[in-house]
This record gives sequence, C-alpha cells and structure tokens, in this order.
Amino acid sequence: MGFAAGLVSFRRFFINGKLPAHADDSFVDAIRANAFGHASDASPDGVQIGWISPTNLFDTDVTEEKIAVDHFVHLWMRLDRTAPPGNIVRSYVALEEEAERQASGRQLLTNKQRKEARQKGTDRAEKEARDGRFRRVSAVPVLIDLRAKTVYFGNLGNTAADKFIQLFRDTFDMPIELGGSDDLAYRITSAAGDSRAVEDAEPFHLVTPTAVVDDDGFSFDDRQFFGKEFLTWLWYKSEADEGTFTLRGENVFVTFSGTMRLDCDFKSTGTDTIRCDAPARSPEAKAALEIGKQPVKAGIILGGRGGEFPLVFDGPRFNVSSLRLPDSEAVDRRAKLEERFTQITEVAGLLDSLFGLYLGQRASADWTTELDQMKAWATGKPATTLNLRFQAESAVS
Repeated sequence: MGFAAGLVSFRRFFINGKLPAHADDSFVDAIRANAFGHASDASPDGVQIGWISPTNLFDTDVTEEKIAVDHFVHLWMRLDRTAPPGNIVRSYVALEEEAERQASGRQLLTNKQRKEARQKGTDRAEKEARDGRFRRVSAVPVLIDLRAKTVYFGNLGNTAADKFIQLFRDTFDMPIELGGSDDLAYRITSAAGDSRAVEDAEPFHLVTPTAVVDDDGFSFDDRQFFGKEFLTWLWYKSEADEGTFTLRGENVFVTFSGTMRLDCDFKSTGTDTIRCDAPARSPEAKAALEIGKQPVKAGIILGGRGGEFPLVFDGPRFNVSSLRLPDSEAVDRRAKLEERFTQITEVAGLLDSLFGLYLGQRASADWTTELDQMKAWATGKPATTLNLRFQAESAVS
C-alpha cells in the first residue's frame, strides 16, 4: 500500500548531496548493504531499522527491478521495536521483589534487596527481548524522486522520521533536511535571491488581543508561522478571489473541505476543530478568526491540470495526509505506479508554488494593503477604519 495504492500521507525531506538521476548499480548496492538485518542489530533504544522491498515485510532482497520506476525509487523502511514494554519490566520487577520477600521473610525490603530485584527483573525482560518475544514489526513507505532530490516519507511521526534520517545518512553518506514550512520558505526565497524576506519577517495577527500578551510564541529561530499564515491567506483568497490562482499560466483552485483546526495566535483561547462540508464558511470558523485564531491544519481540494486532489494539509509542518489520487487508466503496473508517483509530486509542486506565491506577495510593496484587507475580512470591519486606527496607534507610539 503506501504510495502504491490507497490514500497517501507524507512529509518531505530534501537531499543535500549528489545522487544519480536513476537507480544505478552503486545506488542499489548501497541500499542492499543497509537492508534490514544486514547492517546492524537493534540500537540501544531497542529499535532496529533497515531497507526492504515494497512487496512484503520480509523481503530484504532489494533489487533495481523491485524498487526503480523511471526516476523514482519506491521502497520501505522496516522499523522493529524490540525493547520490552515498560509494563512487562515493572511486572517482572514486582515478581522478583515478591520472591525476595518470600525468601527473606521480610515484608519491607532493604534498598539493596530492592536494587537486586530490579536488576533481576530488568535482566529477565531484556533477555526475552533479545529472543524476539516483544518484537513489534512495522514498515514505512518511502518514495525518492531522484530527479528533484526529494524524499516522500509515509509517516508523520517524529520518532520514525529521526530513524529515517539516520538510515538515509548511513546508506548514502549524506544528510537530508526535513521540509517544514520554515525550511521551504528559506529555499523558495533564497532561490529568488530574497532570503531576507524570511530572516526579517515576524508573524502577523489579524486582530488586536483583548488582553496584554506576555508571549505569543514567536521566536526568531522558528519560522513555522509561515505555514499557518499561508493557510490563512489561502482561506482569504478562497473567498476574496474564489480560490483561483494562476501558476505558470495554469489556473489552479483551492477549496476548503472536511475539517479545519485553528490555534490561538496569543496562546490564550486554545484550539478549535471544525468538521463539516465547508468548514471555512462555518460561523464557528469566522468566530474563531475574530478572536485571534488562525488555521494550522485543514482539509483542502487542490484543482489543477492533473485533476482534483482532496487532502489534509498541515501548514506549519507542510505535511500532507489522506491524499486521494485520481483513478489511473493505465493497464501496465509500472505505468500505473509512475502515474501515481508523478501525481504525488504534482500535488507537492502545487503546494510549493502556492506557498511561493504567498511569500512573494508577503514581500511585495502591496502586502500592507492586502494585510489590511485580510484584517477587515477577519473582523468584519471596513479596511478604511482599520487603516485609520493603525495610523492613530502609530502616531501615539
């Protein structure tokens, strides 16, 4: 399953090094050398990782034929947890303590006796773990676009991502960077020769807090607020311009659908989650905007040349989940896979292009006017009134 069929979820990594344009012999050999069970035993935290073919959990015979589809590489990272569960360890320790009470005739154990019982219980659990009694087997789908030097990782959790970064580095001797909204903002603006637009930016707020705010969560070391603002801007555009954008001469539309989660800018009123057919148009969403909340995650439908793509988008982390791809008309299996993989990269490209459009607008001379219009949209107050208030506050300060 994963990228080959069904709904798709992914977070992206960017490759910082040179890889071949296609999966040649040296590329496949590097993967085979780090296939599951070939490279190393479980790490001290009880996790064992390695590559497997996208056929089944036990296929460690990775070959080019199994994983290469044109310039894409499709495989899995197997991730086994071998450490004994905490409740097992605690239970074995309790058994050892009870055995010590029975042997010594003492109800209250000494510190030394408790320490010895703890060690015996822990040793028993770890021995059984080494024998494989507690092994929990899982696998994460991985799609590598060699041409774009981008990796799509089919798990949104941080633990699996950390292990994947380690495995990729061990395999190819090069680092990869997680593609959150902050990293992507730097990449896009640097390519345009305007990285200061990110470095000097501070988050915007659509309303003035009703009380004094000691900490709005902003740090110059964290630029993930760009992802939240991007979703807010898309929401605004979906109503102001009917969600239609022009990207590279192509019309693209964005519609909000299914779900929306909004967080408070000022860390004072918590989180709202709205689930309905059109959450962006619901009274609850508009009420959340008016008290200083912005969306951080939402269901959207992207429409482009390749069709419509329903998905759930996490703005700050720039993750995609529950992506539904159009049905393929291809008969050949490899052609069908290549079509799906291309569609996945197209979705990512559309999001990147829309994000670049937003960043360009944010850095333009027209941004102040557009932000005033967004504030008017959020609060229901005329932009002229907001401008006058802003001028008065600026004059006083």
